[in-house]
Amino acid sequence: MRNFLDKVYTGKNEPWRYILTVLLSFVVSNVGAGFMVGLFLVAILIITGRMDAIEGIPGFSWPALLIMVAVAFSASMFFLYVGLKFIHKRDFISAVNSRGRVDWRRVLRGGAAWFLIVGILDLISIIMDPSSVRFKFTSEFWWLLILALTAFPVQASFEEIFFRGYLMQGMWMILKRPIPLMILNSLIFSILHWWNGTTLTMSLSITASTFIIGLVLALITLTDDGVELAMGVHIANNLYVSVIHSSPEAGLGNLPSLMVSSSDPYTSPLALILASALLVAILFRGRYGDLLGVLRYRG
Repeated sequence: MRNFLDKVYTGKNEPWRYILTVLLSFVVSNVGAGFMVGLFLVAILIITGRMDAIEGIPGFSWPALLIMVAVAFSASMFFLYVGLKFIHKRDFISAVNSRGRVDWRRVLRGGAAWFLIVGILDLISIIMDPSSVRFKFTSEFWWLLILALTAFPVQASFEEIFFRGYLMQGMWMILKRPIPLMILNSLIFSILHWWNGTTLTMSLSITASTFIIGLVLALITLTDDGVELAMGVHIANNLYVSVIHSSPEAGLGNLPSLMVSSSDPYTSPLALILASALLVAILFRGRYGDLLGVLRYRG
């Protein structure tokens, strides 16, 4: 844990450096992405000369959104790299782990574990109430798969490196206890996901669920001295809830996923707690001492 968090001291940490890096990573990158996607839409209108050029593309709203996600978070990752390298004067890898290189096997292990857990729990839920799910397969599914594989690995990787790496390391300089550190970090992470819901109850559910998964990902990161396992979990989660089993209420609209259902905002966080407990048990089997070491750390 300390090996990873103390990487923050290898660079410069004045407040203005954090403010500038955050502005570049979030504001500048998102404005730029919106501008680029807007130009793309305008180009379609100019070339075709009619508004129905957009309306004629089946489900254009979700492709445009996924394209924006890919562009925006690619820009965010670039500016985070610039911020760490040239503003904070430290290596980008220091916000990823304490090992000095990205361990892609950890990414795959985290993703496989979460995909398996969510898939099994989802299957049990479907068997118990098959009427709650609508199965479908259309040609649009392949476009969804391509765009999701393009957008979500970049988006999830950026969020893990930023929140569980860069931000949590910065907060470590003030909060020297892991539990308050994980709680505050997860609270910030969850509040920023409030707007993903299309209704008040859905927003509350998503925020609560995001807080729970944020806590778990923070614990995984601290126990493993790096964000790779958390990256894998986050990527797998976003791919599952978009490509495999989606809900129109979850912020991405009517996706041509393999399964579609309306989410129950009151049970999702409860299912997430069970899934998270299984995840931690699987990932740290034989390493429970490391896990307890993080929770018991007092400085």
